[in-house]
Amino acid sequence: MTASTMERPGGGASPAGVAHPERPARPVGEREAAVAEVIGLTDLPGLAARLAAMAAELRLVARSTPLWAMAERGLGDAIEQAQAVREMAHNLSAVLAAEVSARGLPDRSGLSRNDWVAGHAPGLAAGASAALTAVGAAMNEPRWAALSGGVRDGSISVDKAAVIVRLRDDVIRCADVAQVDSVVDAMVEGASALGIKDLRRLASHARAGLRPPAVVEDDDQRLRAARSLTKIGRCAGMTEYLWRLDPEGSAIVDAAIDALARPRPDLDWSRWPTLPGSGESSGRIGRGSAAARGAAGEAAGGAAGEAAGGAAGRRGRGIDAEDGGARVQRGSSVDPRSAATRRADALLELIGRAVAAPQGVTRTPRTKLVVTMSLEALLDRLRGAGLADNDEVLSAATVRRVACEAEVIPMVLGGPSQSLDIGREDRYFTPAQRLALAQRDRGCSYPGCSVPPQWCEAHHVVHWLHGGTTDLSNGALLCGRHHTIVHQLGVTAIVTPSDVIWQPPREHRRP
Repeated sequence: MTASTMERPGGGASPAGVAHPERPARPVGEREAAVAEVIGLTDLPGLAARLAAMAAELRLVARSTPLWAMAERGLGDAIEQAQAVREMAHNLSAVLAAEVSARGLPDRSGLSRNDWVAGHAPGLAAGASAALTAVGAAMNEPRWAALSGGVRDGSISVDKAAVIVRLRDDVIRCADVAQVDSVVDAMVEGASALGIKDLRRLASHARAGLRPPAVVEDDDQRLRAARSLTKIGRCAGMTEYLWRLDPEGSAIVDAAIDALARPRPDLDWSRWPTLPGSGESSGRIGRGSAAARGAAGEAAGGAAGEAAGGAAGRRGRGIDAEDGGARVQRGSSVDPRSAATRRADALLELIGRAVAAPQGVTRTPRTKLVVTMSLEALLDRLRGAGLADNDEVLSAATVRRVACEAEVIPMVLGGPSQSLDIGREDRYFTPAQRLALAQRDRGCSYPGCSVPPQWCEAHHVVHWLHGGTTDLSNGALLCGRHHTIVHQLGVTAIVTPSDVIWQPPREHRRP
């Protein structure tokens, strides 16, 4: 069979370009025909068989490849390519879902698109199935031609496409269509260069900025009224709660907890309990293990009010970021608590302080909430939103109201700011400089690290003792681990107004 023929679902071949059973003819271009002929996927029944063969080959590779013999660089490259295969397979699923939607197969069977896809891919999570069907349906619409092309060639993942499609669906009924389409088209154009967390962050900000003021106010009131804290019950000796918060509440809670939830390697963790089955000398600390109250209280209490500020974001930084120290030795100074355990300890510490404080007396500084917003929004010239340091989008009205209850630190874009360059006058970075570094670096600036800005230290790229200045152009945020590595290996960096580009140590540079 050549690329110019195509097998009908019921058998028999028909020339390419003959009318589809459910929609008008669509000619096959020379490029598409050539690709189809080379890959050998021109007959539809053969596509499933070919994919099954590919899956079998991947299983064989996973089971039989002598990975112990691979070089370090080879392992990294293999992980990168395995992820690329996974993402392209997901994109192919979206292309198939588009065809399913175009033929109306779910309607024929009396099922929704989600249920039809879930029935043929039971391993998909509900959210993934919904994203797949939403993107597949959109790919049949002319206005999503550019998005469809990106999904088909692999430059836009299904997850990214779903973020963009859902944004338009959410705001198109209450916002100016031309403005919405302008924003959406720009997101499609830049999607390949943005990470999924960046794109979601951008969509959240766009969703808040595109809605009319009346809709924003109504949504704020509706979400505030929907706050809830439910005691679910007990399980395995632990009590579970379900806490639902609006963006304002989430931003305040995260800002309050984050400073107390940082790892505390300075404490003695030798008596931290080892979980059953984890071995005598080391083990992975499980989530939900019972906290050592004395050490946990000291860990939380010692960090009171140390909100270092900064906007979480570019690589998904925030209080959900893990700190990477999972395996610990007995008696080690490494904080063995998981991120979830540290957050629970921090919340209990905050509640304990509030209960113990005399009525009307605050024992700790007010919550510091860092909010990034445009100068126009701050002055109420626009209806734009503010971005809290946990990536929650707050309306301008909410920011002004919260300012009466918490210590709001506005990182204003396009307006006057404090002096951030102090040269050689002071060795240490000021709080204002640390906020600016957090806004720029979004956390540890070392490549691949996801430690949030609240847990980082301000580093002089050219050491202060060697004549380096205490300026933003010579500063970079680093977590404790990478700060040590940078000093040990003498790693340097190039600092730009928007990024820090670390130069690999000479012995680790690729030829």
